[in-house]
Formats: sequence, structure tokens, C-alpha cells
Amino acid sequence: MEHLQDRRSDPRRYWWGYNMFSRSDSLIYAPLKANHNPFFRLTEMKSSRQAIGRNFALPDKYATFLSFPSGKGKGGYSGVSVYTKVTPRKAEEGLTGLLQPKPPLDSSERISNVYPHAHEMTLMADEEGNFPLTLDALDAEGRGLVVDFGLFVLINVYCPNLTSEERMAFKMNYHYLLQERVRQLIEVDHREVIVVGDINVTATPDDHCDGHLPSNEATFWDEPHRKWFREWLYPRGPMHDVIRSFWPDRKAMYTCSSLFFRKNPSHRVFS
Repeated sequence: MEHLQDRRSDPRRYWWGYNMFSRSDSLIYAPLKANHNPFFRLTEMKSSRQAIGRNFALPDKYATFLSFPSGKGKGGYSGVSVYTKVTPRKAEEGLTGLLQPKPPLDSSERISNVYPHAHEMTLMADEEGNFPLTLDALDAEGRGLVVDFGLFVLINVYCPNLTSEERMAFKMNYHYLLQERVRQLIEVDHREVIVVGDINVTATPDDHCDGHLPSNEATFWDEPHRKWFREWLYPRGPMHDVIRSFWPDRKAMYTCSSLFFRKNPSHRVFS
């Protein structure tokens, strides 16, 4: 891991990532072949286990970890992956510990000593007032990977987008699941944690391409997912926005894109 220490001055030198991956695996093979960073991650791959080719699944010089939506007809809208030139100690699909390979991992192969449980968490009820009894559904859409590198645990996530009000409970409960997984890793397992990927929440008005508009500034924190994110990030919470810590006053470093204003989002790292 010594070469990582030489790159700590700028987090962009370690991480390289894409959102909105195409189904053509040739588009990913070229940047992987040219990329010199030790870590490469994808979110929203829009593919499936059956559709990926060898160049995508097993690129040269990289260890590959993939997660796709489970069940027939579920591919094509989410999925995450991690490619690494640094050999990890362990890796798990999903955040709950419920997604297991065949044969399942034994205790020595698992990353954590404890995992989130629905009855131990404060979750959001759906529109009918029902609370989830289990966390299985949250892990069924191929949205999370947890990889243990020894010095730290890397979590790559594609958190749900708010496509409709009906999805609000699912979105918020996935955020709560992520928060609880990170909390347990820090407080119970005493690990350093790095979260990368697409959180699908804008941290502050400065990170939103329309955040400067008076109408948006006045109501920005009314959204429950933004309230949650503010409480999770330093100084209120344990997680640090690493990119903002390097460039706290930089403008137009948006995490929310806009087709109207032709603004593209940047990638963020939280630790």
C-alpha cells in the first residue's frame, strides 16, 4: 500500500469513476487499460450479468467486483463495480450482509462482525404507513459493494434517485442502511471507511447547479434526504466530504447535473 501514501495530496489521483455506463463493454475497457490509478469504480452500469463481456468482467491487471440487480428482468438500470490493482483482503456484495455467494462466506471471510437489522434501525414508512420488516429489498437492486483493503474499507454505492414520491421511503431507507453500515464499521469494527459513488443527494446549495436561485435556497433543506445528508456530514456527523475539504470555496463543482444549464456533476469521496 506504500504507493497510496505518495498520492494522498490529491484524492483525484487515487480514484477514477464513471456514472451512466453504456452496455458496450468496449467503452470501459479503453479507460481501464489507460488508467494508472489503483482504484476504478462504476455506478449505474445499466447492464446485467448475462450481458457483460470478458473485457468488462476481467480486464488486465485488475481484480474485479460486480453487483447487479437480482431476479429476472432486473438488469439495465443500476449496478455497481470496483476495479482495483491493490489486492483486497475481502469483498462483499450489498450492505446488509444478506447477499451471499454459493457456498456462502464463513465468519473468517466476512468483513464485519455485525450487520444492520431492520428492527434495530429507525426507518421511514411507505405511503400506506408500513415499515419494512427486513432489509432484503434494499439490497436487491445491485446498489452496493463493500471491499476491505486492510488500511480502510471502501464502499461503492449507487443510492436510489427520487423518481417519484412513492420511492421516497425506499430512497431514505437505503440512506439509513448506508449510514448504519458505516456506523457499525467505525464504532464496532473500529475501521476507517471511505464511501464513493453516487449518493443522489446534494450536500449544500453550492453543490447544486440551481442552488443559487432564491426559490431553491429558501427551501433547500426541506427535503428529508438533504436533511439526512447534512446530519451525516462533518461538522454535524462523522463523514467528511474529502473533495470539498481540498477545495472548500470552489464554485461550479456540482454534484447535481442540469441538462438545461449544461452543467455536469463531479465525483465525490466521503471518509
